[in-house]
Amino acid sequence: MITFRDNKKIVISFFARGDIMLGKSHTAYDVMKEYLLTRAELCGKYDFPALYSSVNIPGNDTIDFENSFGRKIKNHRDFTVNFYIDDMKFQRIWNNPDKYIEHLKCFHSVISPDFSIAVGNNGMPVAMQLWNKYRNHVLGHYMALNGVKIIPNVNILPEYCWDWCFDGLPQESLIACSTIGRMQNKESTKEFCDGFSEMVKQLNPSRVIVVGKLPKEIRNDIEIINFKSRGQKVRENFGN
Repeated sequence: MITFRDNKKIVISFFARGDIMLGKSHTAYDVMKEYLLTRAELCGKYDFPALYSSVNIPGNDTIDFENSFGRKIKNHRDFTVNFYIDDMKFQRIWNNPDKYIEHLKCFHSVISPDFSIAVGNNGMPVAMQLWNKYRNHVLGHYMALNGVKIIPNVNILPEYCWDWCFDGLPQESLIACSTIGRMQNKESTKEFCDGFSEMVKQLNPSRVIVVGKLPKEIRNDIEIINFKSRGQKVRENFGN
């Protein structure tokens, strides 16, 4: 059930979860995973679940979800987990979110998921873009609901997406983004930097985590915490 509180949409009822019906979902066996929306605040014209940062600073370094299962990790509390990897490498967390909650709680914090949002002439249909943003938000909300310390992930998109791509994200908070795949040429770098500036204008973040190479053109009037991506670390290890 959805109610309104201070003019905000709040999902207050439980939905189907596994084989146990905790409330009413809109599909048999809750194939849309509406239970993930429990106690979510819905924002913007597309009702994206709101995300809030659970911490003010990240861990000492970041590690991607796939590598977070490595046996060589000695101090999980030093790391912030990210999802800046191929979607197929973390699709399993959408298929079975509850399976990974306790694992993620071992870490300092977790940047909310980053299912791809491909735009442009050769990009995804808009419906798929919105669906992946929804999945990023609802999984982040559900993790936070279950005790995972979340840092909201921001998808930095072109200008024609600015009317929705920042919906459901917190004001004056710690947030995160990635430049992986965004620095291929001057045009794509400019597009990222323009989107970054608009994000700062709309969200006024306290500080921003950037995973990946930091473009020199990016605005420097805000605190940025730059972590190396998996690819950068691999290249360094091989001396390239």
